[in-house]
This record gives sequence, C-alpha cells and structure tokens, in this order.
Amino acid sequence: MEEPEIIAGCRQNSPHAQRYLFDRYYRRSYHVIMRYLSNHHDTEDVLSISFTRIFKNISQYENRGEGSFHRWLNTIFINESIRFLKGKRELMFQEDEELLSLNIPLVDHSEILDVEEVQQILAMMPKGYRTVFNLFAIEGYSHKEIGDMLHINENTSKSQLSKARNYMVQKLKKKYRHEHQ
Repeated sequence: MEEPEIIAGCRQNSPHAQRYLFDRYYRRSYHVIMRYLSNHHDTEDVLSISFTRIFKNISQYENRGEGSFHRWLNTIFINESIRFLKGKRELMFQEDEELLSLNIPLVDHSEILDVEEVQQILAMMPKGYRTVFNLFAIEGYSHKEIGDMLHINENTSKSQLSKARNYMVQKLKKKYRHEHQ
C-alpha cells in the first residue's frame, strides 16, 4: 500500500489502513520517542497516544511534497514526547557549574564513535540536556524553534546543548580511559 492510499484510508477511518500505517511506522517512531524518554514503558505509552492523535488529526495533514508526511508524523512523536515529559515534570533544565566551565570539543577525530555507545550515554543524560540535544543535533531544529517548543529562552537552549555535549564528551573520555588502562 502506498502512502497516499494509507492516508486516504486513514481519513476514512479504515482499520486496515490504520493498521498498515501503524505497522509501517512503528519501529521508526519507537526509536524517535525512545531518544527522548529512554524508557520502554513510557515510550509505548507515548506511541499509543501519538498514533491516536495521528488517526484523529490525519484529515488536517497537508501534503507539502516529498517527505512531508514523515515530517508531520515526526512532529507529532516529538511533541507528544515533550508533552509527556512536561506532564511528569521531568523536563528540567539543570545548572551545573562544573560542566559550564569546561570547553571541550565534541569530536576527537582519532576515535570513531560507536552509535550504541552514544545512545547509551544519551539515555543516561539528564532529560533537559537530552531533549535539547535531540531536537538540535538529531532533528535539526534551531535554538529559536527549540525555545518556542519547550517554552524556554533561546540562550537556555544553547546552554543545554553545550552541557549535553560536555556531558557526552566526559562520559566518552571516562569510558575510553577505562578501556585503555
């Protein structure tokens, strides 16, 4: 089933089309949401809420060219993840003077980073850091857009990204030192 058929079927509340959409996008959406929540059970809850919202609001989707449906879906997954974190009051932006004082480059070209290692570090990262890091580095939002989404100052977004990068570097350095002793 092609994307236009899936969308048309979902607009007509076809259970077959809804199931097809769910099956087709489940894995990808799971990974998007998991990057924000780092908890399987919470991710499943947000997936359920997200797909319910998608089916309810699919009539509002406007095709704006290639990839627009993926972007529309992604926006819903991200917004629901943020809404979930805010609802649990887990989205806090931490001040950590020790990390602020560090000025460490994110990438050391002498080593190749393992994606799984980076994902593990992201999962351990404070939620405020992780959320801004995901929105900026992975999703490609600007600091202004992130500020608007999270209802924070643009400079807070920049600060959280810097702290997230420093957190990542510290964990990678610690792991690297431990492995090479």
